[in-house]
Amino acid sequence: MTDSATTTTGFGYGKVILLGEHAVVYGQPAIAAGMQVGVRAHASAGAGSVRAPAWQLDLQVGDDSPVSTAVDRLCQQLGVAERSLDFWLEAEVPARAGLGSSAAMAVAIARAVAARTGAGEDDILAAAAAAESVFHKTPSGIDAAVASRGGVGRFDRAAGWQAIPVSRPIEICVGLSGQTRQTSDLVSAVAHLCQRTPVARRLIDALGELARAGMEALASGDIEALGHEFNMAHGVLSGLGVSTPELDALVRAARAAGALGAKLTGAGGGGAVIALAPGRTEEVLRRWRSLGCYGFLTVVGT
Repeated sequence: MTDSATTTTGFGYGKVILLGEHAVVYGQPAIAAGMQVGVRAHASAGAGSVRAPAWQLDLQVGDDSPVSTAVDRLCQQLGVAERSLDFWLEAEVPARAGLGSSAAMAVAIARAVAARTGAGEDDILAAAAAAESVFHKTPSGIDAAVASRGGVGRFDRAAGWQAIPVSRPIEICVGLSGQTRQTSDLVSAVAHLCQRTPVARRLIDALGELARAGMEALASGDIEALGHEFNMAHGVLSGLGVSTPELDALVRAARAAGALGAKLTGAGGGGAVIALAPGRTEEVLRRWRSLGCYGFLTVVGT
């Protein structure tokens, strides 16, 4: 147990899903990667304030907002009085952009609290999962796994997180559409489509097969094959109704700029796209800027 005057810190990685989003909900594997950016939480003795200037967030635990409720559940899970600490967050990933911001926040806060109480890794993940359930109702668990561990890994609901060997670090362009979205609504929409249109369920299985192929490409360093799998996955996700004109425009712009492959990442309905463009990253980012969209470069597999 730390001294009450001590400030403790925790970090959670932001994430990109390379392949397998939505399929992971149905027991198929997905590939996800921790980015070099995320959320850093600082916990100090206080009265339950939560501040994240980058997200224009300034609230008090107990005000019934989703973030307040999530922090409340997290603290209860770790056996800490929810209004005994103040949290200040350095957020390097945008909120509600499909980049795992809520899981990164939850893991960062859980680690900062655990540094005060001595809670273990299993306790941290359980607390993060409790917080994530506020935002995503029945989360698959992939975001919390990536936020906690970083690196590149395979995730499915049966086996959990398994690190994937990557032959070399991979540069990925991340483009932000500027559209916010609610993951739980998109998951529900895909479930409704699968119930109404049985062939949609086979598309889910195809996403799982693309994820398996992606694991082979990562292990062998075949970036060209991985790019093709990105392109195919975006087509399938578009067919499932989770892409948008803005996401499609970013994907087309990346390919026109020389990307080997590009796709939406995360639940869709807005958020972000990712592109593989070795030797062409600056051109991809420039094309996105010409559309009025911000993009950045990250490296995964380090």
